[in-house]
Amino acid sequence: MKLYLAIFWLVAAGVTQGAFPLPMKHTRKWAFEHLWFWYSLIAFFLLPLAMAIATVPHLATVFRVSTTQSLAAILAFGLTWGCGSVLFGLGIDALGMTLGFPIMTGLTTALGALIPMAILTPGLLLARNGLMTIAGNFVTILGVVISATAGERRDKQLGRTETQSILGPKRTFATALVICIASGVLSAMFNFGYAFGTPITKTAIALGATPDDATNAVWLVMLPAGGVINLAYCVYLANRNRTAALFFRGKPVDWSNAVLMAAMWTGSVILYGWGANGLGKLGATVGWSLWNSILITTTVLCGLATGEWRGAHGQPLRMLWASVVVLIAGMVVLGAGV
Repeated sequence: MKLYLAIFWLVAAGVTQGAFPLPMKHTRKWAFEHLWFWYSLIAFFLLPLAMAIATVPHLATVFRVSTTQSLAAILAFGLTWGCGSVLFGLGIDALGMTLGFPIMTGLTTALGALIPMAILTPGLLLARNGLMTIAGNFVTILGVVISATAGERRDKQLGRTETQSILGPKRTFATALVICIASGVLSAMFNFGYAFGTPITKTAIALGATPDDATNAVWLVMLPAGGVINLAYCVYLANRNRTAALFFRGKPVDWSNAVLMAAMWTGSVILYGWGANGLGKLGATVGWSLWNSILITTTVLCGLATGEWRGAHGQPLRMLWASVVVLIAGMVVLGAGV
């Protein structure tokens, strides 16, 4: 039952994370920098602080007795992930949910799973769990490649020379693709923070936290570190675009979208921690891969449902559906590795 519950949390986390960018499509007055600023402030600072205070006993003591090395490593991973998070927002804005999300998350999935496995549990690499994880990531990346190819052919079919940006400036497909690839590589650092945050979670457990709640102490270090990068970039954009006055002038739907995005994103991270903890030593590898493969599939379906592929027909659309099938197959392979 513990295994099934862990998989349930990972599925819930994947669906929630995969759908969190949807409110971006319904922003009215704000540009990218305004929505992303308030989303980042809530998701990376306020919610992690509230969760840690509410669930981790003796929180200040946990950080006081933790080693400087552990805290510095998580901070470094958080800062690097923060750079990837900024690019992630730009990638979603430029290429949409159907295309941008799978490309970025596919790279994040592979790097975030395989590197911790090679460092923390190298004996699993050639075991059944490790081989299934490698195979599942390979299948997932194949699905991402098919999806990206489908998107490029869709744009050629529809005569698009620039991406259909939601909130920001339009970019060429090549530029948007570079943004997505860079985001995918840097965003993998998020799982490194979880995988290498074990000393802090052990300290929190020793001071009375449950194994699931103890992970909130790690999030409280890593998420604000990455959040600083996100906020700084949004302030830079607002100054460059001379739109700083709009930070406090959003319409009610803009404010609610920022809160909804933050709640879905942070909630997904917490659910991932529960699911990964339930898988034990496989959490940072199989759990991470399964979570990401589910959210990739979710975003592709959300993008289709919201009209990102309206007007496309023939080969591009067939390739997109083929990528969905391959991504689902990747989930099955990863699930078999649990």
